[in-house]
Amino acid sequence: MRITFQPSGGRGEYELSDYAPNGLMPSDLLELSVRLLIGEFVLDTGVKLTKAQGKYRLRRVYSQGAYPQVQIQLANLLLMPHPIREEPQMGGGELVLQNSSYIIKNIQFGNVVYTPETSFFTAEVLTVECKNQTIEAEQVATLKRMADIEKIWKQRSAFPPDIASLLSQHEEYVKATLPIPQAATTLVQQLQNHMERYSSEIEIPYTATTDVVPALLSALGEILEEMPTSLDQIEPEQMELRFRERKKWQIWASRRGAASVRFRKEVRTAYQQRCVMCGNRFPATKCNDKPGIDAAHILPWAVYDLDKIYNGVTLCKLHHWAFDEGILLIVSRGGKYYIELSEAAKNNLREPEFSIDYLQQVVGEIPRRYLPAKTTDWPDSNLLERRNAEFANQPLSSSPLS
Repeated sequence: MRITFQPSGGRGEYELSDYAPNGLMPSDLLELSVRLLIGEFVLDTGVKLTKAQGKYRLRRVYSQGAYPQVQIQLANLLLMPHPIREEPQMGGGELVLQNSSYIIKNIQFGNVVYTPETSFFTAEVLTVECKNQTIEAEQVATLKRMADIEKIWKQRSAFPPDIASLLSQHEEYVKATLPIPQAATTLVQQLQNHMERYSSEIEIPYTATTDVVPALLSALGEILEEMPTSLDQIEPEQMELRFRERKKWQIWASRRGAASVRFRKEVRTAYQQRCVMCGNRFPATKCNDKPGIDAAHILPWAVYDLDKIYNGVTLCKLHHWAFDEGILLIVSRGGKYYIELSEAAKNNLREPEFSIDYLQQVVGEIPRRYLPAKTTDWPDSNLLERRNAEFANQPLSSSPLS
């Protein structure tokens, strides 16, 4: 048995067709309200089965506009992009799930349960089949999708507050065992918009008109990656191991979700989206969603509270790479900052195999205008000294963070 879309001139209709595994027919369920079972969640759709022009069609029980049609309620419950009912308005392409671009073609049931004492029947939803002008049938497995959504609910605190709040509200809608309200359509669109902005910060691809669940799962995979070994647990003389773990911390620190997002925003703002080495500015614009300036930690985030502006500098992509590799160093002397080539770079890198001359163009004093307006946000000299000591393969000097 399934709810199926039938074109009818302008807007299509949704009808109940076929028979259930236990032999129930649509005629057995006439005038009963429809409840949908997805995993352990029951959705009372507020829709009942009626018969019109010889067809078994779904009609809302309550006042018009109190909640959307059943296919939209199901889409909102599953955090799917907004579906439509007008075939001429369908979009094309292999990406089916896009806002106002696809139709829910079939809602396929498994078990259908009805007892004569009740005024409703409960249908287990197995799959939701969608189509656009290019793809005739793309299936969404509801049990797998609900399991993914539950995982996202449970770990919502890893997201920025605006996204976490929307996920909390969505969970309330789903667990209320009531029709999903019209407001849920707006909620899904807001979640898409917030996720597009957040995805730019953590550098995962996502566009706000598309399916948000894969993007949320991808973000969780990024920001919940296992924490590397604390640098304090590695002896100072184990330089090779320290280098490896420091690299892991750099990657992990950039993927820690809301805290990392705040750090990058604050550092980029303090440095006015300018590379502290070359002085070039590459902010996000209407032409490019992602800035070309990175907020880099001086010391990798570890057991210390180092998500502070003074533990960060802004660097363009080229100079971020040179900074991470220890080719270019930032040093502090007498209240001023300088860019220097590391001794290893001076001794081992030569033209023409390696374009060291190009990198050497930024060597020298960092102009005051490249630094933050507030001196308290300037790079901490102790943190720079600690970092540079590691690259020089020397014992770390004492500092407040040792």
